[in-house]
Amino acid sequence: MRITATPKPQREKWRRRFGYERGHLRHKKRVILARTGIVNAADPAGGFSMSLLRRIKPIDVMVIAAIVAFCGYKGFNRAPSQSTEQSTFAQDVKLDPLYKTAVQGDGRIRSFESHAKTYMGYISGPRSIHGQSNGFTYLDLVMRPERYADIDLIYVKNKNVRAEIIDLFEAHSLLDEQRAVTMLKAGLFSPTLFRHPAVIALLQRLGRDLIRTSKSVDAIQSALNVADARFLMDNLRVVAAPSGDINRPWLSMGRLVGSSGLPSDDFHAGLMRAPAVPGLPPEFQDELGETWSKLRSAWRSEDAETVNAQVAHLAELFPTVSPELYPALGRLEMESWYFRNKSMTSIWLVYLASVVPLLMSVIYKWDGARKVGMVVFVIAFALHTGSIGVRWYISGRWPNANMFEAVTTSAWFGGVGAIILEWITRRTPFRNLFALGSAVVSMAALMAAYFLPVALTSGINNKMAALNDVWLYIHTNMIISSYAVIGLACVPALLQLRHRWCLAWDEGTIPKIRLLILPGAAAVCNFTAYRLLMHVLNDPARELTANALIGTTGAFWASLMILVMEFTSARSRRGTWARGERSASGGASAIILGSGPGSSFLKS
Repeated sequence: MRITATPKPQREKWRRRFGYERGHLRHKKRVILARTGIVNAADPAGGFSMSLLRRIKPIDVMVIAAIVAFCGYKGFNRAPSQSTEQSTFAQDVKLDPLYKTAVQGDGRIRSFESHAKTYMGYISGPRSIHGQSNGFTYLDLVMRPERYADIDLIYVKNKNVRAEIIDLFEAHSLLDEQRAVTMLKAGLFSPTLFRHPAVIALLQRLGRDLIRTSKSVDAIQSALNVADARFLMDNLRVVAAPSGDINRPWLSMGRLVGSSGLPSDDFHAGLMRAPAVPGLPPEFQDELGETWSKLRSAWRSEDAETVNAQVAHLAELFPTVSPELYPALGRLEMESWYFRNKSMTSIWLVYLASVVPLLMSVIYKWDGARKVGMVVFVIAFALHTGSIGVRWYISGRWPNANMFEAVTTSAWFGGVGAIILEWITRRTPFRNLFALGSAVVSMAALMAAYFLPVALTSGINNKMAALNDVWLYIHTNMIISSYAVIGLACVPALLQLRHRWCLAWDEGTIPKIRLLILPGAAAVCNFTAYRLLMHVLNDPARELTANALIGTTGAFWASLMILVMEFTSARSRRGTWARGERSASGGASAIILGSGPGSSFLKS
């Protein structure tokens, strides 16, 4: 076979087209890095220069300082939690077999850990008691309720109600100063304190205020009722209906064992056997009562080895009645794992890791940062997709039935749209913007779910009856996805505002002192307007005193006047500024891309 050499002109054409020349590649790399500001093009060695630092503008320093100050303020004022050091007994008790146990509650079949999390949320809110798991604290309240009489257990969400209760405690010398400060910040109170006659009278008075404090008082009363050992026993429905009817309620431990948890002595001998349950084998009920009695005795004596053995035996007994009604063990284990890992909201850290390189790729036009940012973003989105899928599998429905699901699912919709748009615009100036916007929105959504477990409770509820209508179901999902679109649009809008601020700073069209005051005035105006709105709406947690109201109102009007004057000044400059203060017709693309050199952060 004869091989014909490629003509030389054709080889030269391919070299020029694909950049095969090594010298050309080195030169091109140096030019690209010089444009990003990472290296100095005049330096033959390609060393680092100070031009990257020069790109950092005062507005960047102001934003970073504001974020650091806010995080520092929240860090110093965060609610102190109780000691996270568990007792030796709590560490030795292994409740893993119960993670495969199903409990009927709130109209659905869920894992024991999910059940315990729900009920402990009613009692202690987002706080953990001595670092114990929800399942351990739940059983401890059943086995040793007297242990929690003087432990700070009941969560009070309303800060004003907390303050009034603590003032009353201090007036009656029921608290020392250190404990009062801790209770005010953590919001946890011991059940014994609520039995004081003065506190009972205070709660009755606060309960009559239907607008401000009635809801908080109702929550306190509900927490006290739920924390009762008998109530927890009666709601621990762990044995399926013997008839095998899916529509019949499951049997609770309170009904199955009765008073068999009492000590085994002559005085309690007549109370050991619970009434027979129709359709349930007597030998099963006897074995269950005996096992529970041994568990309670071992628990009270802190015999962890015996407790673990009895817990494992109970986990084997529960599914033997009507096993056809019992859910798959894999689903129960996954549900327990899901809630033990904070509903997988820690994924916000992976999104945060993608935001930094994606932001660098947008501002500095750095292709290497784009590659790193896109890889991390795809990993974060894959984990986010996994969390949505796990929740879908656990609940048996698409996750859109409560606020937690609306927030997290909306962010996921934004990720889907961002990946599609990134592929479409991969060769245009718009690349990186959609991934950056989705990463910021998803990070904020999962951070809210992670740090605000009271407002965004991750408990799984049944689907609302209204969502059974197909059109309303479609409408709900469209509304949820629209939240993500707003978030995706917010990020490039903020970048464009930063770019316009930097142009004014570099060109000197606006005095720099005014440019420094303008962002602060905008922040103060928004914050004070929010505080005044909450005061007008009678939000008890944000109600302002007389002096605070005067100061907040003055700050609001002062900042508003600064913004109005800057707006008036911008209108007068609109016709004289060379780069233009408004975009020509063409929609969002004209605003972002701009019409002149340096008029957009995507072209600078």
